[in-house]
Amino acid sequence: MEKHTVIGDRIDFNKDVETTFSMSFLPLDIFDNWDRVSSISDFVAEYFGTYYNKITASNIISTIFNELVENAVKFTKNNSQPIHIVVKKSNNSFLSRITNTIPNHSKDTFISICRDLFSSNLDELFVKKIEAGAMDNKKSGIGLILLKKDYQVDTSFDFFEDNKFNKVAVTIKLTI
Repeated sequence: MEKHTVIGDRIDFNKDVETTFSMSFLPLDIFDNWDRVSSISDFVAEYFGTYYNKITASNIISTIFNELVENAVKFTKNNSQPIHIVVKKSNNSFLSRITNTIPNHSKDTFISICRDLFSSNLDELFVKKIEAGAMDNKKSGIGLILLKKDYQVDTSFDFFEDNKFNKVAVTIKLTI
């Protein structure tokens, strides 16, 4: 029986879409050259940032997108399973969905981290993670906390099984 868990903000990923960009790559490609994450993030930021009137839009998009891609690469289960990225512009919103495989043994921990994002005071949660020595970038969730806290990014986590792999689709909506 397939177990499906959705945590987070309600994001309509298909509403009023004006343009879409998608790509897939293997995590191994990034591990061979970590600078590719910055290249991908900067490309997406430059491409989509021009749609918005804010001078800082490209920088904000690059920062947020970089965090999400790095997380997908670092926490993927199977380096030979592709990471799928879909980016959209909808009215005054930047939308992104990044899907990757996740290890069975870390799925419940990640679900718990995601639930904390929506049930805790983010400032207190951030301090708690820092004080607990959560600078271990394999477990902390600090990057996700900062995206919600500092950039007010709507975020949704969709956990599901696809062809016997556990996957997570992280969807964000940034209103610019």
